[in-house]
Amino acid sequence: MPLDSVDGEKLASVLRKFQGRRVLVIGDLLVSRFVEIAARKLAREAPVPAGDFVGQTLLPGGAANLSRELVSLGASVSLVGLVGSDEYGNWLKAEFTKYGLAFGGVVTDATRPTSLRTWYLVNNFHALRVDKEDRKDAPAALSKKLLAEAEPQMKDVDCVIISDYDRGAVTSFLIGGVVAAAHSLGKIVVGQPKMRHYLDFSGVTYVKSNLEEAEHATGMAMVNETSLRNMGVNLLSRLESKAILVTRGEQGVTLFDKENVTLFPPIEGKKNLFSKVGVRDAMTGVFSLAVAAGGNSYQAAVLSNIAGQAKSELPRIASLSLHNLEEKAMDAGDFVSRIVQVPVRR
Repeated sequence: MPLDSVDGEKLASVLRKFQGRRVLVIGDLLVSRFVEIAARKLAREAPVPAGDFVGQTLLPGGAANLSRELVSLGASVSLVGLVGSDEYGNWLKAEFTKYGLAFGGVVTDATRPTSLRTWYLVNNFHALRVDKEDRKDAPAALSKKLLAEAEPQMKDVDCVIISDYDRGAVTSFLIGGVVAAAHSLGKIVVGQPKMRHYLDFSGVTYVKSNLEEAEHATGMAMVNETSLRNMGVNLLSRLESKAILVTRGEQGVTLFDKENVTLFPPIEGKKNLFSKVGVRDAMTGVFSLAVAAGGNSYQAAVLSNIAGQAKSELPRIASLSLHNLEEKAMDAGDFVSRIVQVPVRR
């Protein structure tokens, strides 16, 4: 039975193989800015808080954050993506250097800004998020340039990740070119799609997405377990992937493969104020490293689920470590006992 492979010792064995895995990350590069404000009173001109600026924190976002998580877990990472010719693009490049990322494949485009997401925190309460970016797909010439940067790097990696945040760097042309090149080299490709190009991820080895994105891609609503199964089978058929992992928030995660539908329950634990910020990238990173290290999709799904909870317990400036995951993996007995698996054909 495949689930026999998800006991604590076998999971720990997969984690020990993370060190030195070589990963190529292709995707949208973002900067996440957190602005902290101490409210003093209501403003006279409108019923909104008036406050003092306390400080700000900048963090890599999108595929840049995914790469940071991978490095923290022991991987060697190369990066392909777009930044603007501006202060935030320069800041990201400095961060890549700091984390030891190979970013020769990052293209600077003077015609569009580096994607910037700004969270405004008033007395530690998330009051507003403002995005400054160009979300249109990159023009064909730029997509060709990104593919030309990615292709020669694929032969030296264990895994390719396409991290789409609908910010324009990941286009239909780029996805198709990367998948074709990876197939010719026999490389694993993990796709992390968003809304716009979900069905363009045809041919990727594994897909990791959330329920909202899967519903949007299929036009199906999840009303019960049967509709969830139908959604997964539909996506597997259309994308021709080996397995698809769908995160479902408080309902845990579900893995679809050609033989089974496997429901992994949520892992209980504390969550910080920004528990969702960075969790997506941590889960995708751990899933990708698990399959790159020779783990099966069930082991990868369990470790990804563990990573989501572990990440949500950390301060937003902190990345996951193998120690975070090893502790939870060895203590996953009760969680594993609550996994439900049913065959696709009954």
